[in-house]
Amino acid sequence: MTIDNFLSYLQQILTMVDKNDEESVSQALNALVSVGKLVEYSGKADLMTRCSIQYAIDIFDSLAEEAEDYAGKPGASVINVQRRKRLKMAICPCL
Repeated sequence: MTIDNFLSYLQQILTMVDKNDEESVSQALNALVSVGKLVEYSGKADLMTRCSIQYAIDIFDSLAEEAEDYAGKPGASVINVQRRKRLKMAICPCL
């Protein structure tokens, strides 16, 4: 998994999550944790991607709170790219 693939996946999760629904946040976090475990098990991601996944897990509650800042919008590819860049700065600011 590349960092760009992960950012796209994370954006999709944040697009679906309802920050006001505890179950929704929990399910989204579970999906993220599962992907993190799979990435670690498979060894098919570089160190920066693995660290970014772990950091996203660690701060997921705040990401979910601000999900509207990162969520994708159907048909708005330019906006979605900008939001993924913002998301990238939130989880891996040194990139």
